[in-house]
Amino acid sequence: MSANEQERLINATERIGLVLASMYASQLGEIDQVTKVQKLNHCGFANTDIAKLLGMTPGAVKIALHRARKGKKSKKTK
Repeated sequence: MSANEQERLINATERIGLVLASMYASQLGEIDQVTKVQKLNHCGFANTDIAKLLGMTPGAVKIALHRARKGKKSKKTK
C-alpha cells in the first residue's frame, strides 16, 4: 500500500469516526452538555472534535472537562 493510499484510508477512518460520534451525540438526547462532553471524551475524541460535534469552542470543552473532574474530586473528599 502506497503512502497516498494509507493517508486516504486514515482520512476516511477519521471521517467515519466523526460521523459515528455525531450520531452518538444526537442519541444522547436531552442530557446536559457537560455529560455529553464527558461521554465523547471517554470515547477518545479530542476537544476540537467534541467542540465541532456539539457546537462549542475547544476552550469550552476543556473547561467543562476540568470542572467535571474537579467536581468528582470534591465529591470524593466529602
